[in-house]
Amino acid sequence: MLRAQDAIRPSLAGEAAAEARRQSIDKIPYNLQIGPIKFRFSATMGVEYNDNINLAEDGSAVFPSPTGPILITTAPQDDIILRPQFNINALWPITQLNTLKLDIGVGYAFYLDHSNYNTNGVLVSPGSQLAFDIFVGDFRINIHDRFSLEQDPVAEVALSNVADYGRFQNTAGISVLWDLNKAVVTLGYDHYNFISTTTAFDYLDRNAEIFSGSIGFTPSSTVTVGLEGSFVDTYYDQNILNDSRSYSGGAFLETQLTSYLKLRVAGGYQAIDFDHTGLVNDAHDLNDYYANALLSHRVNAVLTQNLSVGHETQLGVNSNYVKLNYVRHTTTWNIFFHTLFSTELFYEDADDSGGSGLLFQPIPGVPNINPFVAEHIHRYGGALTLGYQLTPHVTLGLRYQYTQKDSDQPLRDYRQNRVAFDGTYSF
Repeated sequence: MLRAQDAIRPSLAGEAAAEARRQSIDKIPYNLQIGPIKFRFSATMGVEYNDNINLAEDGSAVFPSPTGPILITTAPQDDIILRPQFNINALWPITQLNTLKLDIGVGYAFYLDHSNYNTNGVLVSPGSQLAFDIFVGDFRINIHDRFSLEQDPVAEVALSNVADYGRFQNTAGISVLWDLNKAVVTLGYDHYNFISTTTAFDYLDRNAEIFSGSIGFTPSSTVTVGLEGSFVDTYYDQNILNDSRSYSGGAFLETQLTSYLKLRVAGGYQAIDFDHTGLVNDAHDLNDYYANALLSHRVNAVLTQNLSVGHETQLGVNSNYVKLNYVRHTTTWNIFFHTLFSTELFYEDADDSGGSGLLFQPIPGVPNINPFVAEHIHRYGGALTLGYQLTPHVTLGLRYQYTQKDSDQPLRDYRQNRVAFDGTYSF
């Protein structure tokens, strides 16, 4: 009997990988070239109707205060929002192996009825980045700066009664991949900045030093197993929320189950130690597990779907942390010519560690009232998106999104419906 031996896979960091990346880059439809630098410009105009821009419920509740009980009433606000945006993608192949890349989207939000929520300055879309890839022998080095400027509060599960959650986020650092064929080692360092663009949330301004690493082994051509870990040191500009140090370590498995089915699972231990000097007065530290799984399935040429589940912990906006369990499902359908249809479903179950300091998320007109305690949250919803390639230069999009939050605390439930239409012109 003769045993077959797995073929040695191409290196992720060698010249073959660099050449494959260069060939894939050459296929990207850039529409302007100045010397060696390629550019792609596009402009988008979007119109959105949102029936609850301030994430509020229609209700009233009585809260205690030093001067006696106070009645607080909340109500949803609806609006039509205009969202122009200009996108730039630039690529500079400095050498055969080294490439500098810039992706940035700059936009604005005009609220027709509530102009006080208009964008302060500009919006910078998530995914904007400046990245430099260097291939040296068995090493692939990536130097990057990823940044965004957003104001939509629905991305933060703990927020309610907020319309403008303006924040600038920047992550700059370096990652190194060392490919040893049967093992791949990655190490990374990032410096993270969070800067609020609204005075209501300037207590969240912070910096973080992020160190991460992993080692993966490939016992066969379809399986990778390994270990991963990270350390994060977070420190705030103001002494309101607690500074912290986070540690995590665990294992992961990636496997190609079939030609159309891929699975990645990971899990381990996570701890967060807080200094407990902040005014939030949250005495909880964290000793917990983390776990996540992603199943990617290409059903056929028409349908692709992804299912992700997980348990994780993130820093809170009014407390030390929020524990989050989630299930997310997405599908992409290529049914009609030049038409792309996708669906999204999600469910989240969250527990906020709670605090008893000042109210850092004030209801407008009612400062220094503290209805916030530890909160249990259920949030769920979904979205439908339709994209159509009208011409080689024009793409149209239509999206409906529904989000519902159910809280065990008064005046923190909400339902939100959003309908958006946009058109993109690629020059």
